[in-house]
Amino acid sequence: MRKILLIFILISSIVVIGLTSQLLNNESPNAPKAVAGVIDLRQYNLHQNTVSLDGEWDFVPDKLLNYSEFDTYHSYLVNVPSLWSRYKLDNQNFASLGSGTYRLKVLINHTDAILGIKTGNIRMSNAIYINEKRIGQSGEPAEDSTYIQQNVPYVAYFSPDKDELEIIIHVANFDYASGGGIIGSVFIGDQESIGKLRESSLFYDLITIAAFFTMFIYFAGSYLYAKLEIEQLYFSLFCFMVGLYSISHGEKVLMELLPITYESLIRVQIISSIGSGIFMLLYFYHALQQIAYKKFVKILCMIGIVLSATVMLPISISSYLQAVYSIYILINIFYLLYIQTIAIFKRLVGAIYLWISTMAILIYMVVATLNLNINLEIYSLPPLLPFICLTMLSLYISHRFTDSYLEKGRLTNALLRVDKLKDEFLAKTSHEFRTPLHGVIAISQSMLEPPESSTLTMEQKEKISLIFNITEKLSHLVNDIVDFSKLKEGELKLRLTNVDLYSVTHVIVEILSYIGNKDVKIYNYIERGKFIVADEDRLRQILYNIIENAVKYTRHGKVEISCYEEQGFLAIEVSDTGRGIAPEHLESIFEPFRQLEDASKGAGLGLNVTKELVNLHGGEITVHSVVEQGTTFCVKLPVEPIKKDQQEKQQQNKIILTKDYLPITFPYFKERTLGKKILIADDDHINLKVLIDILAKENYTIIAVDDSRQVFEQLTLHPDIDLLILDIMMPNLSGYEVCQQIRKNYSSAELPILMLTAAIRPEDLLAAFQSGANDFLHKPLDTAELKTRVRNLILLKESAETAIKMETAFLQAQIKPHFIYNVLNSILSLSYLDLDKARIMITDFATFLRSSLAFENTNSLIPLEQELMLIQAYVNIHQTRYPDQLEWEIQMEEPLHILIPPLLLQPLVENALFHGLKNKRANGKVIMTIKKEQQMINIEIEDNGNGMTQDLVEKVLSEEPSDHQSVGIRNITKRLRKYENATFHIESIVNKGTTVKLRFPLFLDEKR
Repeated sequence: MRKILLIFILISSIVVIGLTSQLLNNESPNAPKAVAGVIDLRQYNLHQNTVSLDGEWDFVPDKLLNYSEFDTYHSYLVNVPSLWSRYKLDNQNFASLGSGTYRLKVLINHTDAILGIKTGNIRMSNAIYINEKRIGQSGEPAEDSTYIQQNVPYVAYFSPDKDELEIIIHVANFDYASGGGIIGSVFIGDQESIGKLRESSLFYDLITIAAFFTMFIYFAGSYLYAKLEIEQLYFSLFCFMVGLYSISHGEKVLMELLPITYESLIRVQIISSIGSGIFMLLYFYHALQQIAYKKFVKILCMIGIVLSATVMLPISISSYLQAVYSIYILINIFYLLYIQTIAIFKRLVGAIYLWISTMAILIYMVVATLNLNINLEIYSLPPLLPFICLTMLSLYISHRFTDSYLEKGRLTNALLRVDKLKDEFLAKTSHEFRTPLHGVIAISQSMLEPPESSTLTMEQKEKISLIFNITEKLSHLVNDIVDFSKLKEGELKLRLTNVDLYSVTHVIVEILSYIGNKDVKIYNYIERGKFIVADEDRLRQILYNIIENAVKYTRHGKVEISCYEEQGFLAIEVSDTGRGIAPEHLESIFEPFRQLEDASKGAGLGLNVTKELVNLHGGEITVHSVVEQGTTFCVKLPVEPIKKDQQEKQQQNKIILTKDYLPITFPYFKERTLGKKILIADDDHINLKVLIDILAKENYTIIAVDDSRQVFEQLTLHPDIDLLILDIMMPNLSGYEVCQQIRKNYSSAELPILMLTAAIRPEDLLAAFQSGANDFLHKPLDTAELKTRVRNLILLKESAETAIKMETAFLQAQIKPHFIYNVLNSILSLSYLDLDKARIMITDFATFLRSSLAFENTNSLIPLEQELMLIQAYVNIHQTRYPDQLEWEIQMEEPLHILIPPLLLQPLVENALFHGLKNKRANGKVIMTIKKEQQMINIEIEDNGNGMTQDLVEKVLSEEPSDHQSVGIRNITKRLRKYENATFHIESIVNKGTTVKLRFPLFLDEKR
């Protein structure tokens, strides 16, 4: 099929070119011709008619002769117009480069009229003489390369003084490789007819130039303004190149407009012809991309670029490539005709327009190319070809735009219908919800008012109050849905309250610190306790958008958040050290769907929405930026306090219940004898009440606080808490901060944390887990989901406790059979040698066994004396078995009646004796120092044994189990993290000894 199409294209193109050539050859068959160097125009009317002086001219090669010298040289008859490289002189072709003299005798009978001559293409310079008088020239002919080239058509007028005119034309060409000579016809006529001929040729060129340059300006401007499709740019560049081609060919208007050399004009001709071929190819390729072969187009473009580079060569070299240029353009045109014919058969939109326009371009290019070598004057026809081309391309583009517009119109109507249905659904659903909600609110409110409330118990009042407030909150949600339909009219309502500005900004900073660029530091300079009147959710949305943008457009540096008061407004500034915003973009960044050029993602609505929300608050937002230095956004919001009547109305709508109906004081404590202990922290009292009611039914012991700072107090008072339920948005300290502080003392297994938030951003979830939370729940809470997650987290805690108990059991099991066997052997030996020492060793061994096996709960605390008794028994056994090897000392200023965890010190003393003094045969020394320092106990266990390297110390202290870390030390460090400010540290020097340092909170033994 494609071969048939290709054959069809070739045949049709040949036919079109042939017909065009016939049309261009509009000269009458009865027109006079020059014969043997003479043309007879005596029977031809020159008034308002022109005659081409075509035919046989006398020609003398390599000489520039005047009237008297011409007959002294041998002359040849040659056909004019034609290249002189085609002349047969003495059976040899005349050279392409050289000079010569043409002569023609013209017989006329109009001696009283003013006549004129118009030249065409006479390459590369010429001078015309009539009856020994020079009447015109282009360039300066010479017999060698010193000539001055300039092949520009011109008109010359003269008054004949006799009825025989002898026309002599000097021609020289020493640069153009294809040859020189009179290539275009020379016309003669009276002044009026020659003037009309000149005007028609100029008119043709100017119309073509104006048409293509106009299209270039239109489509280039359209592309630069909208940048919709790259093919618009290629089409505009194609029009520019064709316009440049037209202005540098034909009458060569460019030489009249600009003072350039003829060599520069030829370079313009080359670049315009090749450039028109390249951009025409690229335009049609993008227009018919689904049909064109990408690789073939790439090859043609690369060839065109290489040919364009030849423009830098001298004309004497680049002129050899004239045929190559023409072939390259014709290949492009034929290939485009081929794919356009396929497009017609595939019924692509506007394919017929493209085919017709390409045919017009083909005819124009073919005729223009032939005009360089043979006598085909392109201006012999009316200027239809450029208009046919532009008209067809314009129809094609218009057709595509129209289809696109109609399709967008259909899609827009469909979207409008869907949007209308959505708005109607939201409005109808919201109104349907309003009626039952208002009924529930009215009924519950009437039950709380006297005298109905007098018959209710306190618990019933609490439940009804809970129903009333939850329904009221649901009513607000319905109102938000209704307000959503009013956003287009700018009627969004705000619920203004006193908002803790620090709390809002801190939560945002925490989120962005986790998910943002780690090379950007965020500094929040807003002081705690700074309040502002705003809608909390909308204020958070405003600040999040601005701070997130600051982090996103700052690769390295910092982002600073600060505030100050100014003329009744609180100004919140967000400054960054990023790349800044160019001045031309500052006014447009708040427009919808506008982004910077390298914005990686988003729809460009963030700042627009931010500005609208700021305006709704009665404030304003401004931006100041310096490129490569940074940007500062300033949000100014009014600081006027809420009016009293508004505050009372908000208090009525708040979920916090009155003391009459919810008599809860905080911290709240509700104990169950056998239940697990849960600590709940939330500043919303109704949320606390809901959580208390749900979890109390599961027989949990509940501790509830409404201030995040009280969490640490409750953990100190109740170190056995099994689960912490923590709200993220709280004043003073956010949930992220509380979680981070807790994780310094408790691992995720030792104290699970369940975070609650009303936010639904994925960033909130990520920030919660990064700060140390075990799990995450969205508000409003699902009861079944809450119970399940709480149960799973408590099971996690129980698993961790079981693991610690197993480690403690392993510690107790370290009384190995080998150790018992050695002690019993020592007792048996002493019974024969020293019965008193044997009895003392039996007593110490019994004390050691009784104390080691007495601990059942690693979470309990024992008196310090009991731990010291165990240690002393172990040391006595060691000293009895190895007399004079160990010096043991306890340094304590006064007896301390305090409590410590069991098996806290004994494993450390055992390590000092077994590992530290392993290779010591004498002078081994272990000193334990116990000091009281304010509310802490400092304990040091020092030996002068083998010591350890720093790498080994770090491995011993590592949380991950290793070959260098005993279960005892890992168990001790885990248990110490449960106590606030407790620390464990090891200092060691190889061959000098090791010091273990403990700091533990002071727990007094109340029994003592």
